[in-house]
Amino acid sequence: MNAAEHHWPLTAVHTAVHRTPHAPAVVEGGGALSYGDLWDRIRHWADRMAALGAAPNSVIALASTEPAAIPAAWLGARAVGLIPLLLDPRLPAAEMNDLLTTARPAAVADLARGLLDPTAAGTARVLHPDAGYLVFSSGTQGKRKGIVGSEKGLRHFVEWEIDVLGLRSRPHRVPLLTSPSFDVVLREFLPVLCSGGELHVPEPSVAAGRARIVPWLAEEGIEVVHAVPGLASRWAAAANGGSLPRLRWTLFAGEPLYDAHVRNWRRVAPGTEILNLYGPSETTLAKFWYRVGPRPRPGAQPVGRPLPGTSMRALALRPGALPTAAGKDLPHRGEPFEIEISTPHGSLGYLDDAAPETNPLRRTSDGITTFVTGDRGRLDDDGLLVVEGRLDSLVKRRGKFVDCARIEQTARSLAGVTAACCVQVHADGSGDLALYVAGLPAAEDGPAWTRGLRRTLARELGPDVPDRIITQPELPLLPNGKVDRRALLHRAQSGALPV
Repeated sequence: MNAAEHHWPLTAVHTAVHRTPHAPAVVEGGGALSYGDLWDRIRHWADRMAALGAAPNSVIALASTEPAAIPAAWLGARAVGLIPLLLDPRLPAAEMNDLLTTARPAAVADLARGLLDPTAAGTARVLHPDAGYLVFSSGTQGKRKGIVGSEKGLRHFVEWEIDVLGLRSRPHRVPLLTSPSFDVVLREFLPVLCSGGELHVPEPSVAAGRARIVPWLAEEGIEVVHAVPGLASRWAAAANGGSLPRLRWTLFAGEPLYDAHVRNWRRVAPGTEILNLYGPSETTLAKFWYRVGPRPRPGAQPVGRPLPGTSMRALALRPGALPTAAGKDLPHRGEPFEIEISTPHGSLGYLDDAAPETNPLRRTSDGITTFVTGDRGRLDDDGLLVVEGRLDSLVKRRGKFVDCARIEQTARSLAGVTAACCVQVHADGSGDLALYVAGLPAAEDGPAWTRGLRRTLARELGPDVPDRIITQPELPLLPNGKVDRRALLHRAQSGALPV
């Protein structure tokens, strides 16, 4: 494999290999893989994948219970022109089979065991020449959709992050914490390896227990971390006095970032700079960013302004979605609208058999991706974008619209609350609202804390107070760290609720 024959990201990694071949690239369990060793492993996977004889731009699925093996195999696939799809082996077997059936890879690699199994000849899916990776949406909004990522869009974001964080200026340490099935994993290993830093991989016992995350980050001297806000709050709550004195940057994404999240995280990382990122997978990793100041704004933090080349259009909310702003082309400050994002650095579209009936994702002939996000936003007094929730978080209960996102935000702002999720038991206009709240009160204060929570929510929300409030130590999570809304909705619909 000749690096000169291959384009980004191979050339970027090879530059680091040439500059510091003996420097650590991937660190795990006290051992380290140097940049020279990493390059050898990339070549190993590239040679094996080339021997498959698959057509250029064919999909190849990569699954591994050992995250440290992911970068070499992913880069090896790109080295020979294949399109990698990362999968988490922890997914339920039925879901994994559905993803593989939709993706139709030329081969499936079990990275932990070093196996590479070809699929039936002639059935492999071949993607657009500009494709760089394949990812599936998280499934929080229904069936998971296959999204064809653009290599140019991925490069644009990775190089933007490297520049904004100053990663080229000195060695830096970044952890690999994200599930392989969540595209944020690309934000973790590509910027660090393309700029010559160290990628640190936790042992399974660390990754499985939130109480060990902060101590491990401190032991490893981690300087940059990517996290979902609610998950980071759980890490902070379980840190038991631990701190992260070397953490320089925290990049939040995946769900709304509230002032309570910021305060909780800065208790363990008082010196960190915080960036709040926003952008659906359809637009490639993130397309808006905001640097949170020393004193976070009350409530939801802005996601700020778009990355270079990206633009936003404010769409009037659909009739019946909200009784304001309908029919206006441009919103006034503070007025809600639906967010549409346009960018030349977005994805190439959905897999044809995974596209929704009404496709919100368009790719024009001149290479512009436009995505109607389904998210509600507003502009604050400084003209910064604030994301306030999904359109479908506005539900009709007994003839009146109620904003589930506002209910969740109010709950998260209360002392002791680490997570909140509001679901409508039956979406027929009369279904009760069930609010699940996770908190960490002292055991002896648990009942009193729950009663106080109910009183406070009733006072703050008035007639919008949920019908049922269920407190529990924690809420179920998806592999990407987001709250599993569908699991909670199933609980609510099954009737397994205290009233």
